[in-house]
Amino acid sequence: MKTKALRELLILALPIIFGQIGLMLVGTGDMIIAGQYSRECLAAIGLAISVVNPIQISILGLQFAISPLLAQKRGAGEDVSKYFWTVIFYSFGVGFLSLILTLLALQLIPFLGYQENMNRLMSQYILITSTSVFGLCLYQGVKEFFQSQEKIIAASVVAILSAILNLGLNYCLVFGVYGFPELKEAGLAWASLTVRMVTALGLFLMTYKYWKGTRKIDFTFIKQCLRVGGPISMSWFFEIMAFCSVTLFVGKFAEDQTAANNLALNIGSLAFMVPLSISAAVSVKVGHAYGEKNPDKIKLFAQVSIFTAIFFAVIMGSMFYFFPNPIMSIYSNDHDVLVWAKRLLFWVACFQLFDGLQVTLSGILRGLSVTRASSIAIFVGYWIIGIPLGYYLGFNRGMEAQGFWIGLTTSLGLVAIMLGVILKIKMKSLLVRGIP
Repeated sequence: MKTKALRELLILALPIIFGQIGLMLVGTGDMIIAGQYSRECLAAIGLAISVVNPIQISILGLQFAISPLLAQKRGAGEDVSKYFWTVIFYSFGVGFLSLILTLLALQLIPFLGYQENMNRLMSQYILITSTSVFGLCLYQGVKEFFQSQEKIIAASVVAILSAILNLGLNYCLVFGVYGFPELKEAGLAWASLTVRMVTALGLFLMTYKYWKGTRKIDFTFIKQCLRVGGPISMSWFFEIMAFCSVTLFVGKFAEDQTAANNLALNIGSLAFMVPLSISAAVSVKVGHAYGEKNPDKIKLFAQVSIFTAIFFAVIMGSMFYFFPNPIMSIYSNDHDVLVWAKRLLFWVACFQLFDGLQVTLSGILRGLSVTRASSIAIFVGYWIIGIPLGYYLGFNRGMEAQGFWIGLTTSLGLVAIMLGVILKIKMKSLLVRGIP
């Protein structure tokens, strides 16, 4: 039974993994080209992303409720195709909210205390890419719709192609080659805007068979998405803001530490795409089993997903620990940046197990529509313990960037433990009382 469940989970998770890595490589492409252009550009783009990511990615949490909720309905025997236009409507609403909040965040740049040229580069990047949130949210909405039906290959192929397109456009627009204008740092922003819009349109065109379905907007389903997605969004905000605040704090140190922090964060985020994909897959599998009122199946998929996340975490942690030089040399050849980057990569290696566990546990709980308790655990782990600890070690104990990454590692460990306890309590309730 466990072998069959593992196979089913991986069949769903593997295309999601490739798709998530494809999306993440869009940001990686920005960082690689920025690093090749200048240290200042690499630092500025990393800081700009740290300002907008807590908003744009956490707002996507409102959409992460779509696939597990539709999976529950599918498990109960309902035809979920009738929710297509509701998902599209909801996605544009989420995109509009994301745009407003991004433009508001832009106004904070002058107050962050960075140098004038750094502020200019950050503001330029954020302003140009602000409208790309509509492409980002449309893509996510369609992806969630497909994912709920365990049809994810199209979204994954589009994401991988977008990463290739983004890398090429970044290079052409930043350096002005092959007939493209030399836009310098602004080229990174124009490439990201273009790629997000093209990616969303490409995936939307693949939904043509649903276009003639009912166009009635189901506001009851939207309310369900907001009820389940609201805490997910807050969880993502607390977590992403923790990592981004570390970047902003590290920006107070030397430029080489800021650039190194951005590299370590990008590498850690890239590795995170695999457990994140496992989390997405298990949320659908658990959601479907929840709709079927099958607690034994829920337990089975929970176990195999946790095992898979641990297995991958051990592999990635070992790679980061034993092979830091080849990994970091992909991004930069700046000696001072690489020295700090290797120090921080050690802590990325240390928290792989905790990071994989906490996101997988979140996915299981999301499939059960348990999201509020998760958001509280994440808030406590990061903002009551981890970030204050990192601030103390970084500024008061002179550990600088390393101190903040020790705080992040501590946070992830505590969050994983708390989510494990929450899941254990929920599973005990399901096995004893049954599924309502």
